Amino acid sequence: MSLFHSDNPKEEQHSGILGAFSVDNIKWEPEDVAGASLVAFRYPYEDFPNGSYLHVAQSQMAVFTNNLGADSSSDGSAGQSSQVSVFVGPCKIKLDTGDSRFAPFRNVTHSLTGGSSAFHSVVYFINTNYMNELRWGTTDPVLVQDPEEEVNVHVRAYGLFGAHIEQSDPGIAPIQARKFLVKVVGTRGQYSQDELTSFMRAKILEYVPDLLANAITEQRIPILKISAHLSDFSAVMAGKLGDYFDAFGLTLDNFSFNSIKPFEDDLAAINEMKIQRKRSILEAQGNAAQMDIESEALARKRAREGYSYQQERGMDVMQAAASNEGGGSSQLMGAGMGLGMGVGMGGAMGVGFASLASETIGAASGPSGNGAGSGSDVRGSDAPSEGPQAVCPTCGRANPAGAKFCVECGGKLEAGLVCPSCGKANPSGAKFCLECGARLANPTCPSCGAQLPEGTKFCPNCGTKIR
Repeated sequence: MSLFHSDNPKEEQHSGILGAFSVDNIKWEPEDVAGASLVAFRYPYEDFPNGSYLHVAQSQMAVFTNNLGADSSSDGSAGQSSQVSVFVGPCKIKLDTGDSRFAPFRNVTHSLTGGSSAFHSVVYFINTNYMNELRWGTTDPVLVQDPEEEVNVHVRAYGLFGAHIEQSDPGIAPIQARKFLVKVVGTRGQYSQDELTSFMRAKILEYVPDLLANAITEQRIPILKISAHLSDFSAVMAGKLGDYFDAFGLTLDNFSFNSIKPFEDDLAAINEMKIQRKRSILEAQGNAAQMDIESEALARKRAREGYSYQQERGMDVMQAAASNEGGGSSQLMGAGMGLGMGVGMGGAMGVGFASLASETIGAASGPSGNGAGSGSDVRGSDAPSEGPQAVCPTCGRANPAGAKFCVECGGKLEAGLVCPSCGKANPSGAKFCLECGARLANPTCPSCGAQLPEGTKFCPNCGTKIR
């Protein structure tokens, strides 16, 4: 290489008295589709002559680096830091590189530093066009928990996103450009939009699974209803992913879910669980409705027959007490006392049940009030009884006169009276026994209906003369 020759092909076009010289115009104007698709481009020539012009287009930023202003370390040795300048287009900048524009002077200087420039300079161009409608999708299924069924479900997610490198805000544009070159581009001479899209997809898939699982759990949205909340999830994801993209000098313009779909097997399992739960609820409701129908039917039956639920329970108690034949007079007496207490506590049971309880107690106790004895038969089939008795048409048990229900089986008494002399059953309302002619009941007053003792000539209640 001669003293007056330059290795820069551009300088061959310029010559002067002292040899070749150059005032380079540094600019990037892509001429084909491949060039236009680049996001970052390092200018092919370096170590620019002093006074060169840097042209930055409308949608570009240029990053100029050189070690002209390198600092010195504390021990006096040269530092390793470079001067970095960021220019936002459109603009035209005259560069101060430290290298002479004349080839002889540069060659002499470079010979002192091993053939290279002591003031190394490089220019990077960054395309700031917006990149919209970029597609992303999960490659592996995302494991999330359905908050309604509390089961793990595998889902796949798909959507769109868009990003750019900030240029409009002059306060943060230089910072974003430097972060993008350092953390994404590195030392590569060209960096395409496809490479940037792949980089951003990888970051999305790095963060979205955890963010999506947490969002579903926090908002408690069932997997089967998640399609109605895609816009809500998109807004949540965009807010959180924006910080991650900012760390790489990128601005996330939009992020959206097009679909979040569970696997077919998981979807079928969830549907089956919902069907089983619904069936159990309907069965429980049907059983409750059937019980209500039965209760209403029993209530209507009691209303037709003229007694209440408390009275029905009282009849059950008296029937159980009357059927207790082997416990002796004391047990029957205790049962009678219990019946009397039950009748008294349930006032709604009526005077008829109170009278029946008293007659049952009287029948169990005998004439002396001390019981019928250990060897006596309460039914009175062998022992004579005082006064007429009513025979139960169901079980044949003799009951006290005036009783409406059998003390043995609780059946309603509709038969006639039993003669106290011969034991013959007579029709209801008969005054004399059809078998022996004995009086079945004391005469009554024709005026007031009061019972009259034998031989009475005047009614002790109203004074009416008895014939």
